[in-house]
Amino acid sequence: MVSPAVWLASREAGRDLAPNDPAVASMRGLLQEADERFSEGPRMIANRAVQVQGMLAERGVQESARQVIEGLVSIGQIGERAGFGETCQHYVNARAAAGTRAAALDALRGRPLPPASEAGEQ
Repeated sequence: MVSPAVWLASREAGRDLAPNDPAVASMRGLLQEADERFSEGPRMIANRAVQVQGMLAERGVQESARQVIEGLVSIGQIGERAGFGETCQHYVNARAAAGTRAAALDALRGRPLPPASEAGEQ
């Protein structure tokens, strides 16, 4: 099974990357940062970020899965254990209302992030 970091970095690069590629190491570090803040594990975080990328693209907004994760990591607190999927939904809504990435992140920053749902996957 391909690791989430390899899958996401390869997807971003548009080609298969080796597990020891620097882009994979960078993605692995980013997923680790997200894992320290959100209740879902790296695989679910990667999947949700790609879903958000697609949802935003449908609205004409170009934002990579990496940018989604980086943005949400920037507003999550270490140990907060918020729900990544739930936070993604709030981000998509804030992005639609606020227009810009910075405004959407600012709208979410400074208030508690939503907890993971009971049905949340690890």
